[in-house]
Amino acid sequence: MDKETQKLLHATALNINVLLNHVHKFEGLDEKTQEFSESKFKETIKSLATAIDKEVTYLIIACKPPARSSDVESLCPKINAGFFSLVQQTERIPKSAGRTYLHAVRKATCQSLIAAIGLINSFIDDNVEMEQSVVSDMMFMPRSGVFWEHCKALSQVPADNRTAVALEWTTSVGNLVKDAVTELSESLDSAKEATTAHGEDEFSEDSMDEFDSDIPADRIDKGRKIEKQLQAAKHTCDKVALRCIRDCEQLDEERVVWLDGLLEQGKLIARSVDDLAATLFMDDESWSKCAELESEKLRHLLADLVTLAITFVDDSHLAWFELCRKQLGETQKVPAEVVR
Repeated sequence: MDKETQKLLHATALNINVLLNHVHKFEGLDEKTQEFSESKFKETIKSLATAIDKEVTYLIIACKPPARSSDVESLCPKINAGFFSLVQQTERIPKSAGRTYLHAVRKATCQSLIAAIGLINSFIDDNVEMEQSVVSDMMFMPRSGVFWEHCKALSQVPADNRTAVALEWTTSVGNLVKDAVTELSESLDSAKEATTAHGEDEFSEDSMDEFDSDIPADRIDKGRKIEKQLQAAKHTCDKVALRCIRDCEQLDEERVVWLDGLLEQGKLIARSVDDLAATLFMDDESWSKCAELESEKLRHLLADLVTLAITFVDDSHLAWFELCRKQLGETQKVPAEVVR
């Protein structure tokens, strides 16, 4: 590839990098533009992603030996224009569309820009350096296959904030809480089996080595109480995902903010669930006190989530959340059985 073609590709990557740094800082428009529509935006982004995908594919072919300089020269302006339009569309999103929705679109946009720069860098000697803070979450070196995946992701941006919150809830709350409950249950079962086996073979010199458990035998009863609290947390989170997020049909500005708030509270609960379960594995005499503190913390977080959920939950489900809030407020611990 001749030097002029390399310069042109370098300049293209520089332009895309400028767009990347710009859109990465975008936090949404303060005022909602009357013409903004999530459904129209999704269609526009999908069309842009398809067009950019096609032009970048042609560029890859043109850059492979023997490189065709004339093709590269005609494709670079089209690619610049495509990414400029992509960023321009992204920066039309108002804050009122929802923080989670904006984050999902911005992330998809940034990842496609990062992938494009990485792809162009693979064809030139003088690579364009991207800011580390912008690409810190990218644990790979983007290439053509990865770029196509990001173009596909662009065409699949969430339809609205409700969809964005639902997707984020599944990965950042629902699955994490579910896994924590499952792992704790399995650990307690293993500890119980180890205790039983050791009791039956207490005269064996090897029994302690064969049936060593991560959770000490004297913590099993406490562990079962914690397990019930985590199960209650899981059920509450599942209810919120189903009755508040999935069933939210109106998306006015208040409900958009409400959905973002539910997600943030859910993330706090997911972390608290992990922290509470971890106390059973502490190699410290203070584990019981820590467990009590973490249990109380989780109880308050769940109470806050339920209180927030009640704000806009459909009346047909209000009774369950009201009773759940009452139980959380009346006891020092989450009840072993939550109304289902």
